[in-house]
Amino acid sequence: MNNSFLPPVSKRSKQFTTLNGVGHRGRMRSKLLQKGGQAFEDYELLEMLLYLVIPRRDTKPLAKQLINSFGSLDGVFTASNELLEKEKLSQELIQLIALLKQITERFTLPDFHNRPYLKRWKDVIVYLNEYPMDKNDNHKHMLRLLFLNNQQKLICDEYILHENTKSISLIIQKALNLYATHLITIYYGVGNEFTPLMRKNETKFSMILQSSAHHFDLNLGDHIICFDSQYFSVLKSTNLSI
Repeated sequence: MNNSFLPPVSKRSKQFTTLNGVGHRGRMRSKLLQKGGQAFEDYELLEMLLYLVIPRRDTKPLAKQLINSFGSLDGVFTASNELLEKEKLSQELIQLIALLKQITERFTLPDFHNRPYLKRWKDVIVYLNEYPMDKNDNHKHMLRLLFLNNQQKLICDEYILHENTKSISLIIQKALNLYATHLITIYYGVGNEFTPLMRKNETKFSMILQSSAHHFDLNLGDHIICFDSQYFSVLKSTNLSI
């Protein structure tokens, strides 16, 4: 079993033998405007992004360091906050990466006017199958959140680290910020066995979340568990293979 968070070797960017270099921000910005992003190496795009939170320091060494640490530009943007913090990055930079990650994920969703209504179990499963979660962090326990409006139309689709009841206040705050009235949660478990203990823990989580959400006029439509290409509904006691 490979426990590394790095992408496969075939997908990694070339490693850098030196982290030294002098920044030329004006030249880089002119190059971006004249030739576009396709003219840049991955580390150069990351270097320019770092300008936003590091105004008076050469950012090329840090950009190369991050590429080396996470294997690729994609590896940097899919890394968890915990791994980014181990690189001793500022909170401003970690927040910027998190924001860009959310924006990118939002772009992968269908246009809002064409987003689905998720009123039925079948509709939810079809949507999850059409837009599967990127499980690069498959060594983590992930919780996917589908926020819906009062017509049960999808508003936002995102995921967080599943920390059981510790996650509940964060989930409710996100729902309030989005003016969501309905919520569907999907737990992506590790491994391929759905044990009675897991069912017991997830049932307890869903009951507490449902009770807490009710105080904020938020309805938990379902808590679904994904294991070994199957979806199990905790609230409806059903399951369906993908």
